[in-house]
Amino acid sequence: MLRKLLVLSAPIALLLLLEALFAAGVWEPLAQPESHAGTSVRLKRALGDPALPRLDYVTLGSSRPEYGLDHALLAASAQEAGLVHADLSMPGAHWTTIGIVARWLERHRPEVRGGIIALSVQDLQYTNNGSYELGILQPFRRVDDTPWIAERIPVKRNDLESYAVWSALFGWRDDIREFVRAPRRRLARLEWYATQRPPHGMLFGGPTSTENMCAFGLDSLDACDRIDASGDARRDSLARQCSELRSLAANRLDFRTGMADGSLPVVMLRSRALVRAQLRDMKWSTPPVVVLMPMPPIWQRDVLGRGQHQWARAVLQPLVEEGSIQLVDATDFFSRDTDGSCSAFFDFYHQNAAGRDRLTRWLLPQLKQMLYQAQ
Repeated sequence: MLRKLLVLSAPIALLLLLEALFAAGVWEPLAQPESHAGTSVRLKRALGDPALPRLDYVTLGSSRPEYGLDHALLAASAQEAGLVHADLSMPGAHWTTIGIVARWLERHRPEVRGGIIALSVQDLQYTNNGSYELGILQPFRRVDDTPWIAERIPVKRNDLESYAVWSALFGWRDDIREFVRAPRRRLARLEWYATQRPPHGMLFGGPTSTENMCAFGLDSLDACDRIDASGDARRDSLARQCSELRSLAANRLDFRTGMADGSLPVVMLRSRALVRAQLRDMKWSTPPVVVLMPMPPIWQRDVLGRGQHQWARAVLQPLVEEGSIQLVDATDFFSRDTDGSCSAFFDFYHQNAAGRDRLTRWLLPQLKQMLYQAQ
């Protein structure tokens, strides 16, 4: 009888052991460097680099600030004040990732005083970016973060990625499968990354693009028709964005009516409560500077819900008034450009080098006052 129990319990014990090991980060050294989780692993490693003895301010957010802010310029400006400002923005990151990274910083970098949380008007509608966001936050989470994550990202029966809410094994599932298919290629990529610039170097710069959208325009969804008919090398990637934009445009909400009569969807009211609670719970000594990143005219005209900008402001304004956050709304920063802002963006979401430079130089005096001179 005892032998049968041992035979039956052995697989369960092994599974629990593997779950504990993966939750503790045993797979991180083998993670695909270019994947969402692998990028987070490299970022976490950079934050632990002995060459980075202190960290005062951080930038958290998605690919919009990753491309849209000049992180080298921000770092240099902070350095002039004897401070260290690092960029922790990541493609695909949303409120849930921001919260988990902030919790990690609280445990491992308690000297962080404050920073920037940069997202867009669109990002105030929901608290997560889909189940794939779990891969981004996986390397930064602890087991006791699970209830907090589960409150924001639902587990869906037919979405195996969403099972990573509760299981580290599911969080690394795809990465493990890819490694098994081509282990030599993975090891070669890991070796290449190990020979590159010091790990902490990724904290003080960012990707850049010199492309623009002036061949198609950014005023309306008509731009997507021009993209469909073009032979531009970026056609496929822009067409994928157009597919998303058209879907959003076909399902536009009228936030104005909902705000006036209290009929907004329950999921939005819940998201508002969770975002506010998250920002109020930030442990920084200087209130975070929430930056609403610029959006091309196409968003306001054809894609965002009517009154969605006002809704985003309404979510954040009480936090401004009580001193929990500081707010810089740059949503319409390029709206007065005579070219419809096409020279400031390289796709429908992200600023190019010229747009990044203009925005950052406009932001700098405000950030100096809100952050670097606030101590």
